[in-house]
Formats: sequence, structure tokens, C-alpha cells
Amino acid sequence: MQLGKRREGKERAKAQRACQHCGTRFMPMQEEELFCCSGCEYVYRIIQDESLERFYDLRGSVSRPVGSRVFLSADFNWLEPLVEAAESEKEQPSLTLGLEGVSCVGCVWLVDHLFNQREGGVYCRVNVQYGTFEVSWERGKLDLLSFAQQLSRFGYRVCPTRSAAESETKQVGWRLGLAGAFALNGMLYTLPGYLGMESSFAFAMHFTWLSAIFATLSFVFCGSYFMVKAFKAALQGVTHLDLPISVGIVLAYSTSWYGILSGDENLVYFDFVTTFLFLMLGGRWLQVVAIERNRNLLTDIMLEMPEVKIETSSGDRARASSDQLKRGARYWLDPGQRVPVRSALQSPRASIGMDWISGESESRVIERYEEAPSGASLENRYPVALEALEDWDQSLLAKLARKSPRSLERDTAAQKWISRYMIAAFLVAFAGGFAWLASGEPLTGLSVFIAVLVVSCPCAIGIAWPFADEIALARLRRIGVFVTTHSLWNRLTRVRKIVFDKTGTLTRSNLTLRNPEVIERLDRESLEALCCCCADSRHPVSRTLREMLMARGRFRPLMNGTVRETIGEGIECSAGGQVWRLGKLAWASEGTEASEGTGFAQNGKALCEFQLEDLPLADSSLEIENLSSLGLELAILSGDTQEKAHKVGSLVGMKKSTVFGNMLPEDKADWLKHNDGSFSMMVGDGANDTLAFGQALCCGAPANEQGMVADKADFHYLGNGIQGIRNVLRMGGIRKRAMKAALGFALIYNIVAVGFALAGLMTPLLAAVAMPISSILSLAIVWGVLGRTTTTS
Repeated sequence: MQLGKRREGKERAKAQRACQHCGTRFMPMQEEELFCCSGCEYVYRIIQDESLERFYDLRGSVSRPVGSRVFLSADFNWLEPLVEAAESEKEQPSLTLGLEGVSCVGCVWLVDHLFNQREGGVYCRVNVQYGTFEVSWERGKLDLLSFAQQLSRFGYRVCPTRSAAESETKQVGWRLGLAGAFALNGMLYTLPGYLGMESSFAFAMHFTWLSAIFATLSFVFCGSYFMVKAFKAALQGVTHLDLPISVGIVLAYSTSWYGILSGDENLVYFDFVTTFLFLMLGGRWLQVVAIERNRNLLTDIMLEMPEVKIETSSGDRARASSDQLKRGARYWLDPGQRVPVRSALQSPRASIGMDWISGESESRVIERYEEAPSGASLENRYPVALEALEDWDQSLLAKLARKSPRSLERDTAAQKWISRYMIAAFLVAFAGGFAWLASGEPLTGLSVFIAVLVVSCPCAIGIAWPFADEIALARLRRIGVFVTTHSLWNRLTRVRKIVFDKTGTLTRSNLTLRNPEVIERLDRESLEALCCCCADSRHPVSRTLREMLMARGRFRPLMNGTVRETIGEGIECSAGGQVWRLGKLAWASEGTEASEGTGFAQNGKALCEFQLEDLPLADSSLEIENLSSLGLELAILSGDTQEKAHKVGSLVGMKKSTVFGNMLPEDKADWLKHNDGSFSMMVGDGANDTLAFGQALCCGAPANEQGMVADKADFHYLGNGIQGIRNVLRMGGIRKRAMKAALGFALIYNIVAVGFALAGLMTPLLAAVAMPISSILSLAIVWGVLGRTTTTS
């Protein structure tokens, strides 16, 4: 029976295919499916229609799926004043803007090609790593707003550049360049001494002082990076890897000056200082550039604080940020915006979406004076008035937006290892130095003490550790998994339980239309009326129909249609004496018995009934089975009803006792707190999961546009499935084996090197040679374990 299950799993895995647009692997729900999402299908069709197929020649093996963002109307009102200001200041205006959704060379080519087709453009430079683009144009000749709208049709979103601290990649990058220059020059003036230059040579002292100057420059401009970070970490009670690196730098540098002043050449380690700093910064650059690349690719999954119109004492409406809201304030919310604070509705009626709060894809209707929870989205076609019932700081949205303590990126396992290493190194150094001192050779004792601390500095691990991270991240990135926190790896090895959100995680974010063939039976006028009904509606049903019609190139709303919305019932379109209705069956068609179904009718006569369901992702049941076979406990925490949660749990093969419904964000966090959260991975897609993230050992999220998880999840995965979870767990195990092998080598190296130091045989030349050789061997060991690793496809 077990063999049969394995065979079945392999057959289902073979059924996977690559999305024709983004290349992401997915398991089709129907044989004819060629795209992982309707957004990819929509953009693929546009690219074909406009003969831009070169995009696919340049695209990497996998890029980010388009998702639903391409179907949302973009507001570029914020861009107009920036363009006006730029044109008023320069003859050749330019702007640097954020550009979300760019992930490969194909994306860069496509943006550049579209720009070059426009009159008045001078240049357009896209930076994939930082998610920005710089554009320059001739004054008054380029319609930048129109260009931004065009980019949004291809799944790219132009946005303001986010104000943030300087990128760590840039901080490390310029220091690495300086460290390389200082190391080469320092070694240039040290090498003659190693090759036999006598100390009595006329320029010998000049060479020594030049080596000291370059070491000093490297110490100040490059070593300060590690020392400042180690000091800040120590103030927070964190023993960081930068601490032993900093100790090695300071000791080697200060001892070298003592060696020069005392005339003892065996204590001069200036070349060691410059070379060591170059290698350490090289390793650190590898690490931070990989993590920042992943974070920047996911910048558009972030919370943007909603702006509202607050009613002033004079009755006017003034735009203000949500954090300005106080209890009792009356404000106006536009369609599609989220309710910032718990509020009472002041307008007659409103339809609100609860997807962020409960994960539920259905709408709720509230009447005047009823409460709208913080985080609910307004689905009306017109603005509504509300009265704040709490201050912004007390709201659920404010709690969800706060950064979690995980932003400190503490790695307790690494801290313990570093602390033990430091204690052992100092004990051995003191013991060796004291032994030589007791034997009547104090200068040799000092030399041994310094040599032990210098040669035992974890230079091999400082290189191998980030190198292992870079390889693991690159392997995962190829299949659409992005790790965004350094400390995830060691936490992965302690995961014993995986807790899933339901909607958007185990199921699709949108409802699934089970009978799309009914749309094919509509005549042209009725189809255009249907498009008109769902064109501007934010209701889940309308959203599902609109995305499907747009993806298939059939979205053509009636030009002369008049639309009217009846909150809680549906939408009506009138044209040429005909009336079409999309909504509840009993409301849309005359003589139909009360039903919870959704229908489309013309003049009271039902044309079709839509069968919409919240279905699991195609690979959910297979992946649940695979994760269970690894010995992991599994659970589902859903904001949806208990009945719907149990239905999905049953479809994916979960036990009823492990599926929990009707859970608010606070309930999920509380459940994890009392059910082994410290050994659990939480996987969710939106705001209703972020409080639970804070109680979990680690957390992951599908890389969709649901929002608010980019700075909270430790990893994100692409595609219409959950296979990324198993891939990141598997890669974590392989990386652990690579690091164990590197640590084993480091232990052997330290025993040999420290042995030489204790025997008084270690010289600056031997230390300068041993350090890079040990680093190269460490890299080779890591590559041997990780370099040829293949990830699950």
C-alpha cells in the first residue's frame, strides 16, 4: 500500500508543468491549463498580440508570477506633481521611481523596449536588484503617466521610491573595494621581507611603514564595519559572529604596532590584517547581496498605510494618513481602501471584504451605525463615511503593521557557538602564554598568546558560512523560493510542526469558477453586459469573473451601459431598454426560489448560474502527504467557518482534529503560543496571519499581492502550490550538512594552527599563508556538499 502511494505521488509530480509566461512549476487543475494564474495568462496574451516574444528568450528559468495585481486599476495621481516639479527644474527632466514586479533580464528588456517606443524619451535604466528605474525625457514630450499605465498592463507597478536606510550591500560593497586595494598594496610592501630583504636595506623601514599605513586605512575604513556591528549587538545582549572577527582584527593590528615599536618582527601582522579584512568582507558581501536581492524582489508585498479624507470642523475633507486618526473623528473611505481603525458606518449601507481579517473570500453587508472592523476592505462602488471608534495605535491594522522582534535577526544557535569559541580561544591563548612565561621566556609567551588568538580567528567560517548561504539561496531562487532572513537556516532544523492558513495558502486567493462553459453560451450583448457589471466591482465573485474574462481576451464592457449597485444583492446594468443583473439568484431573476447561488439574468430571466468554490491548490494533498511522511505534525488555522475549514482539510487529507475554523488573528497567535509555537512553522498569506508569525519559530508565505507579509515572513515561494515549503526544509537540511563539514575542517585546522602557535613556531608569514589556504579549502568543502544539489521540481 505504501509503495502504491509513492508511485501515485511520483505520477502526480510528473503532471507538473512550467507556466508558459513566468516558468514557475505548477500542477494544473485541468488538463488544458498552461498558466499558473490568470494574471500570467493575461500578460502572455498581450505579449503575443504585440509581438514581444523576445521577452521569453531573455527571461530566466523562473520569474515572479503576475498574480491578480495586473487586473487592479492603478492610481497615478501622486506622479503628476513629481513630473511637474522635474520639468520645472530641468531642460532634460529625470526621475528615479520604484518599479515592482521586475525580476529578470527579460523584464528589463521589456520595460526598455516599451519606453523606446514612446516619443520624447531619453533613457530608461532599470535596477533589478533595488527594484527602481531612472527615467529621463525631453520636457513636455513624454507622457510618463501613460507609460506607467502601460507598464501596469504587463504586471509592473510604478510607485514612489521608498525612503529607507542605505542598503547594506552598498555599505559592504564600497568597503570590499577598499579592502581589496589595501590588501594588494599592503602585501606588495610586505612581500620583499618574506623573500629575503634584509632589515638593514635602505628602504626596509619605508616598506614596513607603508604596510602599516595601508593596514591602518583598512582597519579604520573596513574593520569598523565589523567592530560597530559587534558593539551594537553586544549592547542588545547578542553575541554576533562579528565579535570574534573584531577581536582578531584589533589584536592583530595593535600587536603589529607593538612589534614595530619593540623591533620584534614576529609580532608584525599588518599583511594579515589587510588580507583577513578583504576575505571577511568578501564573505559578508556574498551573504547580504543574496538576502537583499530576495527582499527587493518582494517589495510589493508590503503594507502601505491607507490615506483617508478626514472631515474638518468646517465640514471640508482633508487628506491625511491613517495614523492621524483619533477616536470620534469622522472620515471618508474610497472604494477598495481598507478600514484603518475600528469604525461605525455613517452612510446608509456598505459591503466590506473580510479577507485580511479572517481569510474569508466572502463579503459582509453592514448597515448604518454598525461596526466595520479595522482591516476590512470597502467593496462599494462609491465612498462611505465612517466614525473612528478607536485611535490608530489601538487598531488591528497598526498592530499588524508593527515590525516584529525578528527584525533583529537573532540566531541563538550561532550565539552559543560563538560564545563557546571565544571562551575556548582565550583559555588556550592564556594557558599557552602563561606556560611560556613560567618557563622564563616572557616575549615568547606574548608572541604565543597573540598568535593563538590570530590564527584561531574563524576566518574559514567567515567565508564558508556566507558562501553556503549564497549557494543555498541561488538553488532555491531557481525554483521560486526566496529566503529573506539570515537566521532562518538554523531555525529550520528545529521545526516539528507546520501550521497552515487556509484561504490563499492551501486554496487559491480567489474563488474558482467550476463551470466556465456557461459564459460561452452568452450572446455578444449579454457578455458585454456581464463585463459591464463586474468591471469596477470589488466583490469576490465579480473579481473572479473579471479576471477570467480579461485573461482570455473577452473583457469588452458595454459602451453605453448604466450601472447601479444594490448593496448585499448585486449589480445591475441597463442599456437600450434591456436590464441585466449579476448577483443573488433570487434578486437577479424573477420567480426563482431563494438561493445562495450567484446568477446572471436578462430582464428577470436567468441566463446562467455560476458555480463558485473555494478549492484547494492542485498540489496541496500531495504536499500534505509528503510533509507528513517527514514526521511533521500538521494543522490548519482558518478565519473561515468551521464547516468550510473542515471541508478543505478533508480534501487535502488532514484529520478533522487538526483543523480549526472561526479564528481571528489574535486567536491564531494565542493557539500557537499554547501549542508548541516555538517548534512550529507558520505558513500564511496575509494580515490575518502576521500576529501568529510572531509566535512561531519561523514563517513562510506565498509570494502574492495579499499584502503585509514581506517584512515579517522568513521566506516566500512562487507558484500555484505549496511545494516551496518542502524545498526550503530540504535545502535547510543540506546546508546544515555542509556547515557541519566546514566546521569539522575548521576544528582540524585550528588544532593544527594552534598547535604550531603553542609551540612557538607560528610566524606572520605562516599565518598569512595558512589563512587564505584554509578559506579556500572551506569553500571547496561547502561546494562539494551544496554545489551539485538538485532541488525538488
